[in-house]
Order: sequence, then structure tokens, then C-alpha cells
Amino acid sequence: MSILQIKLEEFEGPLDLLLKLIDKNKIDIYDIPISKLTDDYLYYIKNKSIIDMEEMSQFIIMATTLLEIKSKMLLPKEKDKETNEEIDPREELVQKLIEYKKYKMIAEKLYETEVFVDKVIFKKEDINAINNIKIKTEPTIEEILEGVTLKDLYKAFEEVLKRKELKTDKIRSGFKSVTRALYNINDKINYIKDLMILNNKISFNKIFEESSSKAEIVVTFLAVLELIKTKDIKVKQENVFEEILIFQNKNPL
Repeated sequence: MSILQIKLEEFEGPLDLLLKLIDKNKIDIYDIPISKLTDDYLYYIKNKSIIDMEEMSQFIIMATTLLEIKSKMLLPKEKDKETNEEIDPREELVQKLIEYKKYKMIAEKLYETEVFVDKVIFKKEDINAINNIKIKTEPTIEEILEGVTLKDLYKAFEEVLKRKELKTDKIRSGFKSVTRALYNINDKINYIKDLMILNNKISFNKIFEESSSKAEIVVTFLAVLELIKTKDIKVKQENVFEEILIFQNKNPL
């Protein structure tokens, strides 16, 4: 693979030379006096010692192109078959020069940036700061629910409800009783948080053991979902069909 070399002090090729001649003679790139430019170009390559034959061939090809354009400028101009407008023989060369000039300007900017960066001393990375950022990075839902899906949680919730129904005394439950006040999600959230402080881990089913009614079970389940959402707890299941365990999230934001 050839290495791209950018050297602005010398003429890197025929287009670079043409641009230098245009700038030196203050020529309008869109209206090039082709005869003058061709003479100056030919004078330069005659007096320039170029040892590399490949490089020399590039300059000769451009000289041939300039002479061809110069000869066409002396003849009646051709017309475009579609638009019927006169075709300027210099147009293709002008487009090449404009494109080359753009790339040259970009190269100069890159060079200036490289020189500037070489003079800048960058501070070494702060390992402690990086580690602190890593610790404080918000865990993803996948990390909060290790091996568990919301569908798994819902199935476990249904199992809790079924167990509650089996324990219910069908005869006594038919009698009217004093309705207890509605359960509060915030109270259940605090209840679960207190459980997590006392226990390193706790079974999903264990959380519902103290629930006395379906309403309380539902509110407790909603509290669990809220704690998952706020990333206060982590839910984990080692293997499929195994018990779902709840842990306190050590690094919540």
C-alpha cells in the first residue's frame, strides 16, 4: 500500500503546480488564460530537474492536456447537443483544479492540527475517577433482572394468588366483615426496603407471606415492580424454574 505524503513546500504534482501559477499570476480560476498558463507551465517543467520518470510522466501528460485545450480554444467552440450551449474546453480542467484545491486546504488544516496537538501536553488518565464513574454507572434492566423476565415475575405472582385462594376458608369468607383500609404502595415499598436491610437476600414468595388478602398481595406486587423500576432491588433466578430471589441493589443512583 502506498503511503499518502503531504508536502506543501514543493510542487507535489501538475495540479499543484498549476494552482501555484494561478495564484502567482492572480488568475481567475473560472476564466483561465490558457495560453499564458500553458507557456508558464512548459517553462517550469523544462527548467525543473525531475529524476523520477513516473513523476515526470505526470507533468508531461498535463502539458499535453494544456496544449490540447490551447488548440481547442483557437477553433470554433463545440456545442452541447442537448442544451445547444457552447462547451468550454477549460471546464474539465477547472473542475479538477477546484477539487484539488479543496483537498489541499483540508490537508493544510490537518497539518496545522497535528502541529498544535504535538505542542499540547495531555493529563494522564485518573484511574480513581474512572473507577468511581464505573461504580456510579446506572445498571441496566437486564442487570437488575438477572435470568428473570417480567413474564416470570407475573407467573410467580399468579402462584402466590393461587396459594392464597387455597388457604382461604370458603365458608367464613362468605360472611360480611369489616373492610380494612386500602393498602398503600408507599407503605409496602418501605416494608420491602426494611426487609432487605435485615436480609441479604429474600425469596419472592417470602415477601407475600404476611399479606392477608388479594388486595394486599396486588399492592405488594406493585411495590416490587416499583422498586425494580427505581433500581432499588435486584431480582435473580439462577436457573429456569428455580426460586426467584430478591437482593438489595448496592449501587442505585
